Amino acid sequence: MRLSHLCLASSLTLLAAGCATTSAPMPAVTGSETAFARCEDASEYTELSDSLCAMIAAPLNPQAPGAEEIDLFVRKFPATGERVGEIWMLAGGPGETGQSYFTEIAGFRAAFPGYDVFIPDHRGTGQSTRLCAGETPDSPAGTALAGEEFGPCFGEIWQNAERTQAFSMTNAAHDLDGLIETLGGEGRRYVYGVSYGTGLAMRFSQLRTVSVDGIVLDSLVSALDDAEHDLSHRSHVVNAVGHEVIAHCAADAACNARFEGGVETAFAQLIAEIDAGERPDLQEYVPGGNLKHALGMMLDTPESRALIPDALVLAMETPENLPAFFETEVTPAFDLFAAVAAYPDTAFSITLAGLIGESETNRRPEMTAEDVAREEVGLGFTSSLTTVQTFTQMPLYERDAFFDAPYENLPPILVLHGDLDPKTHIEGARRHIADMREAGGEVELVVVEDAPHAVWFFAQSCVQQSLHAFFNNQSPAASCQLDPAMRPS
Repeated sequence: MRLSHLCLASSLTLLAAGCATTSAPMPAVTGSETAFARCEDASEYTELSDSLCAMIAAPLNPQAPGAEEIDLFVRKFPATGERVGEIWMLAGGPGETGQSYFTEIAGFRAAFPGYDVFIPDHRGTGQSTRLCAGETPDSPAGTALAGEEFGPCFGEIWQNAERTQAFSMTNAAHDLDGLIETLGGEGRRYVYGVSYGTGLAMRFSQLRTVSVDGIVLDSLVSALDDAEHDLSHRSHVVNAVGHEVIAHCAADAACNARFEGGVETAFAQLIAEIDAGERPDLQEYVPGGNLKHALGMMLDTPESRALIPDALVLAMETPENLPAFFETEVTPAFDLFAAVAAYPDTAFSITLAGLIGESETNRRPEMTAEDVAREEVGLGFTSSLTTVQTFTQMPLYERDAFFDAPYENLPPILVLHGDLDPKTHIEGARRHIADMREAGGEVELVVVEDAPHAVWFFAQSCVQQSLHAFFNNQSPAASCQLDPAMRPS
């Protein structure tokens, strides 16, 4: 390397890093004397006030250096106090930017005293090189695709298929390896990934040339050979967690008594009516027109999850009150995620998500929307992603030698996982951990009780204690709980 200068907007909320369309100019780093300069947006956000920014040039294809290059954006938060090392934070997605960490960066830095915190934008996201001009910060809609940008964007993607196929998980892992080598310093070194970032961290572990002292995996994705927890089974994963929530209600006398015949019987009847087409009114009253998708979305935060019995009562008895309920009760439960959209260039890359999802993390890319509809009959909680990915039209890349390859020479690993995670199911995580341990890996699992996806945002005290133990070569507690503020009253 050398120095160089899906927005999936749900009907319930602008989900996480979804739809910001404005852009703040960032400094161009030139010359070889330094990689980082003060970020031009540092004065706009208190939490970013001492951050430093850099653009690093990397080969489009690491297997063919010297040809086309891309730019990789990295933000650095210098260590507070005496420096002892560094930690590299990997965002989820694929398609999410590093800015998803910014709202909670103060907590992260408190968890890593003495560590420089590096947050890169994966290739294809944020201010790093994008898949098409329509996704760049200076395009009319910013990094989000909107309106007339879609056609030209996908035209570029197909006309430059070879370039598009270079935006793979493996090449993103090579990027991380090169960035650490180029920008990293002395001392201890860790990688922290959330969701897709955990898969990227494990791909990095397969090809890395730099040494790391450990990897932290928050909401571990299933192994690529897990045919029950891949993206094509997302609705089944969501449904499994949703039915745990229904079972909790059934076990609570007051909750169960709200439903004639009990919640499990009443819910099964409601779903049967929906599947039979007998509840067209719900299409009018439920945001997005699909109650199953809405219920699946409500599993994403403890606060919205606690409202599921209320939503069911309304759907069964007074569906006309559902729009106000979602607006006044459910949407505010997602404020934690929606706050990320305040930063520029946070728009989720639906193109990168489609490319990597269909090329690699979907075991059944041949599925059609009709296939999905048949499989979702009888499910009470579903994900729109399962259907959306059947419409993906991308020049997919071939799975390389790292796909499904066994692990070797793993560093110590800490896995943090919620037992009510509707995106990366805990059973899929346990199977993946078994693969790591079979390869000789030292893996600690901390189960966060009642936590959904991305446990850091809901159990910071637990996570900090686990990290402290891990960083000090001690075994963390096997389980912990949500932060008190995150527990529904």
